[in-house]
Amino acid sequence: MNEATLSEPLKRETGNVAPSISACVLVDGHEVFCHQPDRVYDLASVTKVLCTTELAIRMVDDGRLPLDAHHPLWQPGITTRLLLQHTAGCLWWKELWRAGDRAAIVRAALSEPLVTPPGREHTYSDLGFLTLGAAIEAIGGARIDALFTEMAPDAAARVTWGHGEAQPTENGLQGIVHDDNARAMGGVAAHAGLFGTARAVASIAARWLDGRVPLASIAFTTLGKGSHRLGWDSPSGAISSAGPRPPADAVGHTGFTGTSVWLSPSRRTVAVLLTNRVAYGRDPARIRGLRHEWHQTVWDEVGEQLPPPGVAR
Repeated sequence: MNEATLSEPLKRETGNVAPSISACVLVDGHEVFCHQPDRVYDLASVTKVLCTTELAIRMVDDGRLPLDAHHPLWQPGITTRLLLQHTAGCLWWKELWRAGDRAAIVRAALSEPLVTPPGREHTYSDLGFLTLGAAIEAIGGARIDALFTEMAPDAAARVTWGHGEAQPTENGLQGIVHDDNARAMGGVAAHAGLFGTARAVASIAARWLDGRVPLASIAFTTLGKGSHRLGWDSPSGAISSAGPRPPADAVGHTGFTGTSVWLSPSRRTVAVLLTNRVAYGRDPARIRGLRHEWHQTVWDEVGEQLPPPGVAR
């Protein structure tokens, strides 16, 4: 692994793309590259795969949340599969924080009219994950943070819901989740709220590659009508944040604050890039460019160093 090659774009773009940039790469569960890996960031929508997707998959595995069944809280036609694949027809986002407290926000998400019939179109949706989170909490009998600690304690122990020493986001906001709806929910939501380091995110994601998360291969390969599989996204076109030539089995997720995580099961690799890019505004052009370049550099480097199949490292 050429550390200089991976470090160069991060050093070059710190102060341009974002005030702060961290990164971590694991291969076979071993850290092979790190750049400021212990700085804490608002992970934004990376919460969806680190916490909510894992809880949903675990409940599918134990039979409490069947993949193709309808939960009574949901509108007709909605299933777990459709919510995870962002094809349930839910509105992508709305200022639900205006509805009131956490319970009121969840009720508003559940009652918001669908924009398309379930299963017809792909629309990435925070409201869809709030809908999924409502069922997870109802089934588990606790708030999602408590369920995360109960059902995935090794992952939950590595991250927090808010963090006073996190890298500041927009308008100097520090330690409190950037997302308005999640903030109104007390910083604990199914779509956003987790804070953590690049090293922590990488270690949590690596669990999906080594058998510690059930049904991982199904989650990675069950593609919906859009780019999403079960919770995890897949590369979408030449400008994907995964790079122009990602592995065919790459899956990942990004967060609005400037975070991203990509995995390749065949290359046994996890690549995490964390920034606080919203401190410089909401224009996504610069962070898209950095993600595109850096994640591809990881694939190129890892592709060169992996042994042939069947050969021990």
